[in-house]
Amino acid sequence: MAPSVTFLPGHYTPAAGEYVCDCVEGHSWRIDLVGHLFPPFPPNCSARTWQAARAAGAPDPIPGRPQA
Repeated sequence: MAPSVTFLPGHYTPAAGEYVCDCVEGHSWRIDLVGHLFPPFPPNCSARTWQAARAAGAPDPIPGRPQA
């Protein structure tokens, strides 16, 4: 799934994976099963949408190594 596709809180997740909000802090949320609802944003979060951070099954980054 392209990271540019966005989702609103309350919509169903199209795929398992990690999602981040579009605020400056970039809160993350991980889902392991398809079909759950996207959660509301954390308190005081200025985000408007969630977007995919990386696909499920993608390897976790190596600790201490910058992410691409």
